[in-house]
Amino acid sequence: MTDPMTEPERTPRDVANHLAREIKRRRLDAGFSQRGLAAATGYTRQYVSMTEWEDGNMPSQELIAAIDTAVGAEGDLVAIRAEAKTTRQQSRQRSNPVVTEARTGSAGLPVLASTGSGSDRAFNSGSVASLMRSRAVSESSIGSFAVVTDLLAGQRQSVAPDALIGPVEAHRDAVAALFRAATDDRSKQRAGALLGETSIVASRVWSAIGDKSMALTHCAFARKLADQLQDKTLGAIARIFESNLRSDAATLISSDGDVVVGLRMLKEAANVSDLLPPAARARIGAEQAQAYAVLELREECEEALVRAQRAVEDIDENDCAGLFSDWNTTRIQVYIGTCQLLLGQPKRAIAALSEALNTPKGDSPNVDLAARVDLASAYALSGELEEGCRILGDTYNALATMGNNRGLERAQRAVERMSPWHDQAPVLAMRERVNSINGY
Repeated sequence: MTDPMTEPERTPRDVANHLAREIKRRRLDAGFSQRGLAAATGYTRQYVSMTEWEDGNMPSQELIAAIDTAVGAEGDLVAIRAEAKTTRQQSRQRSNPVVTEARTGSAGLPVLASTGSGSDRAFNSGSVASLMRSRAVSESSIGSFAVVTDLLAGQRQSVAPDALIGPVEAHRDAVAALFRAATDDRSKQRAGALLGETSIVASRVWSAIGDKSMALTHCAFARKLADQLQDKTLGAIARIFESNLRSDAATLISSDGDVVVGLRMLKEAANVSDLLPPAARARIGAEQAQAYAVLELREECEEALVRAQRAVEDIDENDCAGLFSDWNTTRIQVYIGTCQLLLGQPKRAIAALSEALNTPKGDSPNVDLAARVDLASAYALSGELEEGCRILGDTYNALATMGNNRGLERAQRAVERMSPWHDQAPVLAMRERVNSINGY
């Protein structure tokens, strides 16, 4: 008998491969082909096939739960996946047991721990005025400014964009002065990367306000600056967010977006995916999937979602900061629901979006409201018109209260989707409510 004290500890790969083998065994014991199991779970054969790959990425919790039910595993497969995830988290903690004061931001910049003192240093002892007088731009000075960029990026989910844009633009001006004050190549490079990242933060806030031209200007500036600095990581991140603006979130926001341009920019970003944090890779896949769904390219959409889900499994708590502070498995679930809506599968969209909204997570009201807009459309398309109109009316009111004009554009598009039922009582009541909110 093996002595448990000397038995080697199972690695994350050991547990993940055990899950793959167990899925295959359970499937065969239940008499399913991969295609048959796909039909039973509502997923594609490709999704099912990937769960049986050894040395592959961990399948999503939702997919394993569906397979578990279909093959009658009584929770065993779900438990193995949970063990695999726990083992991986413990392995990461052992390899990086201490979160030091310095960590990496979304564009690869050093970001100091958000203790409050960092932002004080940025605006007091490390002020732009003193930097300009001394011409000394130190690593700690850049790190202090990076703290503020990180904090402002995180506030996008909780502060009205009209109130946030002033501090964001003031901070961007300060970072631009920091960049101009830098003299040595290393400081110039790092300050330039920070300026690019801060410009992208400003772009996201302008986008929420509804000023697309200002949003595009800031993203394009960051992209051009990254190319001048030969900073491939920053350039890819700028392209990710600019692609969203070019395609208008794959036509969910307005009708003048160009999905092809958006996809081209995403491809450019994907070309350097090995330099990107997992949250950025997840966003590339998710945005590609949404664009493919608009074009009704189902297989391409599903492949992109697989890539996004694989990437999001690699996200840990240190990655959820700055521009990607709202990225987690729940965010991917929202994209899955939106893609199903665009592909004409409203019941699947309802299931995915409802699960996302019912999953405990961090504070991300903008993501929740976007999910509710699409959920309303899915309910209407599935025949539950009254529920769809109720959700859309409530969400429209919440978006107006927040001052999220881009979200309101998305909601207005959802209102337009109700036109086939324009003379039905729930739609008439919902339109009257929307007109009242708009002051008509």
